[in-house]
Amino acid sequence: MSVQLHSRVLQRAPQSTRAIMLQVMLACTPGILLSVWFFGYGIVLNIVLASAFALFTEAVILSVRARNWWQGLQDNSALVTAVLFGIAVPPGLPWWLVATGIVFAIAIVKHSFGGLGQNPFNPAMSGYLLLLLAYPLDMTAWHVPATRLFDDTAISTLGWYGLQQSLLASFPGLPLPSATSLPAIDGLAMATPLIEFKMAATSALLSARESGLSFFARESGTGWELVNFGYLLGGLYLLARRIISWHIPVSIIGTVALLATLLYAPNSFAIYGTPYLHLFGSATMLGAFFIATDPVSAATTRRGQLLYGVCIGLGIYCIRVWGSYLDSVAIAVLFGNLCAPLLDHWCRPTIYGHGARQLPVTGGEWKA
Repeated sequence: MSVQLHSRVLQRAPQSTRAIMLQVMLACTPGILLSVWFFGYGIVLNIVLASAFALFTEAVILSVRARNWWQGLQDNSALVTAVLFGIAVPPGLPWWLVATGIVFAIAIVKHSFGGLGQNPFNPAMSGYLLLLLAYPLDMTAWHVPATRLFDDTAISTLGWYGLQQSLLASFPGLPLPSATSLPAIDGLAMATPLIEFKMAATSALLSARESGLSFFARESGTGWELVNFGYLLGGLYLLARRIISWHIPVSIIGTVALLATLLYAPNSFAIYGTPYLHLFGSATMLGAFFIATDPVSAATTRRGQLLYGVCIGLGIYCIRVWGSYLDSVAIAVLFGNLCAPLLDHWCRPTIYGHGARQLPVTGGEWKA
């Protein structure tokens, strides 16, 4: 039996960590491009800044630990953390806050527990939650250039002016050509449509279709929904490439959809939001496919992954509907990380014919 299982594992020819991380970043591309189109260059600046500080911090910590820092950077794990962190934080966040969050994620959350493969919590979400608790005002204001929202034909929406606006938001006081003549950037408290409209029951895509607006017109308000479809497309790519398994994203999405269906009452005083809006009006798809599936901090057994996804789905819905924090995905994922070791302990497979005797878990696989 052990020989058969061992050969089955060998036949899978798992990809290297470097290749897996590259494909995860590739899968993020559709959602990032749609975010740039609807919300400006701020997300790109976040990713660039977070990547620079993450790589620098990773190199310094590895050197302090007497490790080969150049070889350590080759696995691209720090880059993936930076990309997910840059996506999660609001566009236009001051550069020093981006630096604070990503340095905390790499130096404290990742390396204080032993580095890659040892951290019990998701580094990107830990850095995000640190900023949310310490700087709630900055973390709930999305700085979007006015031309991005109200002028679909102005050349500044795609050109140098839009980039200047985003640069001035991240680097206040930065001397730029013609910066004094630029329109001010709007500071919008718009974490998600679910928060802004208190679980509004309408779909922006359907509203745009009824009014004759293009889905990609910025005034149509379809940005959040299309961004979620972009991350859904990237998640399906990861599933097709077998980078992740279906257990975690399906259990998260299924739990959120089930709760939203059971508790949605359109004619009642408390409108908790439609299932569609819970799935595509916030960061559910990003959390389900890219954040919760972190192989280090997530559950590893199959049954454990299903229960892990249910815990996160419950957390997302409960925090979003009854909680006071704007971001439910980060808190729910960290709660799931806390439960993951216990879930794996409960769900370890047993040896056939040996009753309650259990096998050790090794990276999601088990051996006799």
